[in-house]
Amino acid sequence: MASFNAIISDTKSFKNSVEAIAALIDEGTFQIKKEGIKLRAMDPSQIALVDFMLPASAFEKYEVKEQVNIGVDFSELSKITKRARPEDKIELSLDQRLKIVFRSQMTREFNISIIEASSTPPKEPNIEFSAEVKIQPEVIKEALKDAVLVSNHVAFKLDDVFSIKSDGDTGSVDIEFTDDTILSKNVKTPARAVFSLDHLDNIFRAAEAPSVVILNLKTDAPLKVEYAIGSGKVVYYLAPRIEKV
Repeated sequence: MASFNAIISDTKSFKNSVEAIAALIDEGTFQIKKEGIKLRAMDPSQIALVDFMLPASAFEKYEVKEQVNIGVDFSELSKITKRARPEDKIELSLDQRLKIVFRSQMTREFNISIIEASSTPPKEPNIEFSAEVKIQPEVIKEALKDAVLVSNHVAFKLDDVFSIKSDGDTGSVDIEFTDDTILSKNVKTPARAVFSLDHLDNIFRAAEAPSVVILNLKTDAPLKVEYAIGSGKVVYYLAPRIEKV
């Protein structure tokens, strides 16, 4: 098996990157290339897609002899990366298994088995979005905490203003974002779609300032969410619920 060796000192960003994937994906395939580590995979329900890239420049050391695809159990990888401390440097290498070393005052070595890798990642949806809004992570995350009080799904609407609405058996929540709470918006035509709050919670989980969340909408089409995690970037597509709210 082709091998690679890498060292990353931005421990928090690497942990958050793994969490961003593990929040939706049980198993997936890392494509380890000379330009960086890439993953694109669907969640088990086939409702959401995650597209992740961590460039070689994010690493203190990054050596790849040739491209290799490795299947990873992200629930297992997440358990390990959660044990990394802020002062640790993380060393990654591959032989028959994926070796993860945390090195600071102590050296802690973990090995996880490689699972069967998918040869072809799913295709990225080709959607011509009609509206875009940029917003701080905490602003949208706090709004979704309000929405989940009454329902398990929420409508995003973007026209003259950006708003979300949640409607359930016990009541409803309407949230309108004022211009000073959003960073920018670009609306070609108004857009509205309904999404699962459980999936949205997982999608935004790893989003933290100073990163900016970019939302792309089209009526009754998948939502596109993207944000940076350190030097890496994650993009999600979430299928809509076709129903009224």
